[in-house]
Amino acid sequence: MNTVPSVARHAGRSWRSSTSLLGALALVAAACAPERERAEALQQSAAPQLQAAGAPRATAALEPEDGQWTRPAKSHSVLRYSQLTQIDAGNVAQLRPAWSYETGVLRGHEEAPIVVGSTMYVVTPFPNELHALDLANHGAPRWVYRPRPVSAAQGVACCDVVNRGPVFADGKIVFNTLDAHVVAVDAATGREVWKTRVGDINRGETMTMAPLVVKNVVLVGNSGGELGVRGWLKGLDLASGAVRWTAYSTGPDSDVLIGPRFRPFYDDHKGEDLGVSTWPGDAWTIGGGTVWGWISYDPELDLVYHGTANPGPWNPDQRPGDNKWTSAIFARDPATGEAVWAYQVTPHDEHDYDNVNELVIIDVPWKGAMRKVLITPARNGYVYLIDRATGEVLAAEPFVYITTTNGVDLKSGRLAVNAGKKPQMGIVVRDGCPASPGGKDWQPSAFSPRTGLLYIPHNNLCQDYEALEANYIAGTP
Repeated sequence: MNTVPSVARHAGRSWRSSTSLLGALALVAAACAPERERAEALQQSAAPQLQAAGAPRATAALEPEDGQWTRPAKSHSVLRYSQLTQIDAGNVAQLRPAWSYETGVLRGHEEAPIVVGSTMYVVTPFPNELHALDLANHGAPRWVYRPRPVSAAQGVACCDVVNRGPVFADGKIVFNTLDAHVVAVDAATGREVWKTRVGDINRGETMTMAPLVVKNVVLVGNSGGELGVRGWLKGLDLASGAVRWTAYSTGPDSDVLIGPRFRPFYDDHKGEDLGVSTWPGDAWTIGGGTVWGWISYDPELDLVYHGTANPGPWNPDQRPGDNKWTSAIFARDPATGEAVWAYQVTPHDEHDYDNVNELVIIDVPWKGAMRKVLITPARNGYVYLIDRATGEVLAAEPFVYITTTNGVDLKSGRLAVNAGKKPQMGIVVRDGCPASPGGKDWQPSAFSPRTGLLYIPHNNLCQDYEALEANYIAGTP
């Protein structure tokens, strides 16, 4: 497969071509023709470290199967795995459409429908209507809730006016609107229970992610890293919608909710107020690090895990330093938001490698013992295996063709950056791989305890890149 060169500029996203492929952790799909030898080498080397033939398989804790799908990823561990067995390899070819339903909204539908009892709930792109469909009656609509978000939010959204779905908890359907509100609706009647504004579109904040509810706390994050916003994760009270806590991705430790419990694994993650000192001046106040991706939860450790997006602006010369804590992973206490550990996956992110992809909670055989880990296919092109109690990186293997970096040093946890692919002012840098959408973007992977494999929809895409000087005006790219 030949690549088509693409162009990405620091303040927007403009790509000529994108090809999505589906692969498993044990396989690497065929790469671009000029790099075929490299791809073949990866195919031989990537999987054996994680799952040798005949070795014990990776596994995961499963909740009792009730035939419902009440969260965007079904489980808190973000497996996206169903234990139902009615559909199998022997009868899948017999599947036929049973019914269809039109929402009437013509923009990108990236939401995961959820199923509670015999009702399916779907949140549309802007204007973020919530549709309740009767599965026992050919998908007939039961009711539609219309939150009526502010129309101006459409002009602030970076990358389409999408929504990634609702969550069900305590009789409520909870979801986000593009104009930075969180809404709770009675699942039976469609009546609004509460509606809380958590961001400001005039500053460029929008919301596209799917919430997660943990122990009666609604976890939500903002979008808008391309508009100079400051990223955060908030915890709202499920009963009232009141904001319990806010954890910023940049700034002083008191804002990031870094305190005495914080125990990062790597030395360059230790120190006071790194969310300020690793930025020039007050650039951290408009430095991005939004939380627009997936959130997972380990009830045994009582920790939630989330990623943070790219630093802003895209032009790395305007923000020297590691730019903590953007393009990173946090482990937090869901009740308080307090950070327990953090790991910056892509320090001083030069290529928009937001680290917001799913953090799948599994257990793996590792050097003679089972380890509790997170596994995540990152946008920088590596599949990371991370101890979920400590933040130690156990493995980081390429799953796409990579030119921007030369691997991950497991002792320091740092990427080996290829200086020849650094974006430069006035110079078009060719063949940056992966491109800005990453080796994998928001489209979620899934883990099967039956096979011990993680299935990854990924992007086989490179780009040509030229850095431009950015100026900050609130609410604009």
